Amino acid sequence: MSQIDKLLSKFKKVPKSVTYKELEKILIHSGFEKVAAKGSHVKFKHQDFTHDIVIPVHKGECKDFYKKQVYKVISKII
Repeated sequence: MSQIDKLLSKFKKVPKSVTYKELEKILIHSGFEKVAAKGSHVKFKHQDFTHDIVIPVHKGECKDFYKKQVYKVISKII
């Protein structure tokens, strides 16, 4: 089992348990592209989705609400 598979498994069990850096790795692995955004917000685009995912990051971490939103989107892909 590769590191990304372990990370995806951890994310599927408890989305709150991953850090922002791990969340970023999951999004990039899932086909999202990190796009420059203003201020503390980070934007991710995917060619199959019309809406972007925007995550505010403060002090290297994001709120659990955004992790749950990402989980809902990722579950459609995987």
